Amino acid sequence: MQSRRKMIVIAVSVVLSLLFLGAVALLVRGFIQFHQVEAALQSSKTNLEMLYAQNPFPSAINRKQELENIKEIQQELLDLQSAMGAEQVEPVGQSPARFMTQFFETKDRRLLARAVDQNIKIPRGFDFGFGRHIKGDLPAPQDVPRLTQQLKIVETLCNLMFSCKISGMTAIFREEFEADALGGSARPATSAPGDGSMNRNVVDAMAGTIPPGQLYGRWHFAFQFTARDSAVMKLLNALANSGVFVTITRLEINGDEKLFDRKEGVAETAKLVETADGVPAVKEPPKSRDERVVCGREAILTVKMELDVYQFAKPPAVDPDNRPGGVK
Repeated sequence: MQSRRKMIVIAVSVVLSLLFLGAVALLVRGFIQFHQVEAALQSSKTNLEMLYAQNPFPSAINRKQELENIKEIQQELLDLQSAMGAEQVEPVGQSPARFMTQFFETKDRRLLARAVDQNIKIPRGFDFGFGRHIKGDLPAPQDVPRLTQQLKIVETLCNLMFSCKISGMTAIFREEFEADALGGSARPATSAPGDGSMNRNVVDAMAGTIPPGQLYGRWHFAFQFTARDSAVMKLLNALANSGVFVTITRLEINGDEKLFDRKEGVAETAKLVETADGVPAVKEPPKSRDERVVCGREAILTVKMELDVYQFAKPPAVDPDNRPGGVK
């Protein structure tokens, strides 16, 4: 009996000893893992602190690359500016007498002569917006370069309209900047009484000039003419494709509504005729021209068009060998 008790005690002691040893082993393993994780954490914190303590900016390599990118973008902008003003009309320096000779040659021998050849109706004594100089008075010498530029722009726009086969030209208005015109009230060309349209020459001393530090200046013109709708559409496309940079700021089109009404006439009565087989048949009379109209006639329209002609600043010349990039 006693030997049995001893065996039970020994077995229980062994089991408890094994359990204790297992707990101790797990505890030691946990401590070891804890120290490993703590060491890894401390190492990561040390690396992070070292990373935050560094001062990598500005990076010499990145800074060099960004400076090159900026130069390329600036050159591309200069190339775009140069392309937009490639066909623009520039001021021409000449004497006042030479300008007056050029004005009358442009008015009489080129524009009016072409209008007559193309059967374009022009009012008698039409001055193309330069009525201040129609009497032959010499302009101030400092105004001649811009006046010559403005005259060439008007000639370019008129030739464009004539090539689109407008029916007639009734008025042209421009900005006056001449010294003898500045005594009046100076107003920008876009402001006018009434409905806001430009219905006479306006005075603007800075017309067509490029302000310092700006990319462009603008000339403002107004044209009143008559044309068929097909000619108006052709003109709008021609302005969009023109080498001179033009934007239309106002367009007013009026037409005679009566021209779109169908004219009812007295129709001819049908006739009874015989066919080749001798069978009687009804022959309808031909329709008149007015009866054949389906969508209306192509009427003569009265058009008032205001537009801006842009004058871009000339970019500085760059040696091709030193170009940082952009359009080659």
